[in-house]
Amino acid sequence: MRFHRILHLNTERGWRGGERQTLLLAMELRRRGHFNWIAARPGEPLALAAEKEGLSVFPVRPWGEWDFWTAARLARFARKNGVSIFHAHTGHAVGLGALAVRGTSISLLATRRVNFPLGSGFFSRWKYRRLKALAVLSSAIYQKAVAGGIPASKIVVIPSGIDSAGYPHVHDRDSFRRKLGFSSEDLLIVTVGALDLQKDQATFLRAAALVAPAFPQAKFLLAGEGPLRRELEGLTRELKMSDRVFFLGHRPEVLEYTAMADVFVLASAEEGLGTALLDALIIGVPTVATAAGGIPDLYGGPHVPELCAPRDPGALARNIHYVLGDRDERSRRVICGHERSRLFTVLAMGDAYEKFYDIHQPFPVPLRPNV
Repeated sequence: MRFHRILHLNTERGWRGGERQTLLLAMELRRRGHFNWIAARPGEPLALAAEKEGLSVFPVRPWGEWDFWTAARLARFARKNGVSIFHAHTGHAVGLGALAVRGTSISLLATRRVNFPLGSGFFSRWKYRRLKALAVLSSAIYQKAVAGGIPASKIVVIPSGIDSAGYPHVHDRDSFRRKLGFSSEDLLIVTVGALDLQKDQATFLRAAALVAPAFPQAKFLLAGEGPLRRELEGLTRELKMSDRVFFLGHRPEVLEYTAMADVFVLASAEEGLGTALLDALIIGVPTVATAAGGIPDLYGGPHVPELCAPRDPGALARNIHYVLGDRDERSRRVICGHERSRLFTVLAMGDAYEKFYDIHQPFPVPLRPNV
């Protein structure tokens, strides 16, 4: 077995799926004996979480992906510590990495988690040409990467992986509801995600307004924070749904909200894969989602009852109504979700990245206690 010395770079602020996956991957690789450092902004959630888990953090504060001074610091750190792989976890990180590995034998690899077209500017084209290989979360991102000019031979699909140890269980639903202020009689429709255009919470709210008359006991919970909160609260008032919709903000106990849901919904207009949905599948909650971006990969294809067209409140409402009104369908979705979730574990992700590193890093590193 080959062991690698990997510098993970993720300079995002806040805590979203990409930061969570960066941490989970580094932890799994450490468990397998690989050397890991995470280059992150000090004081931000990723750096704090990594330090809490005992991972080594290299503090960086880049002003942008053209930050030559930060790139030089990264290069010096990599040379000093014998880094063999530079793993960029965001688009900006690819730029910093491309600057940092110039003139070295370090392999620049990246993971792309967003289902957006690649930039067409000079620097975007330059930095992606410096990649030795690119991992993408889903078939939808793969297609965007190829369309953006990256050779198919350089791309591999590696989905996100979840470590479900310590996850809540739907059997604890009533205790979570009592703890969080809801009753066992409430019909809870829950969504989790940033309040932004990509997650399209406006479609969720419009669908909620269509579902609400048929289910007077239904309450609609949005866990997450973002730039569109005020606009979405205004839409809630416009729809006369203020007494049925709850904006929860960022919640550290978000998985408990997922576990106490009667239905979990993701109304995304664009999505790399959808790890919030994956959480719901693992926990055992029936799901409704849009067939946006990489979401169909979670279900094995786009033509399944769980999925409907994005940006269509009526279709989303009909799907939610169908699930709420049919006990057998709820059970089927839970069973199928459990089966699909077995393909998206942190162990499977670790196996895939080990192969990814082995192929694109020509020299092995001796095993010794992790740094």
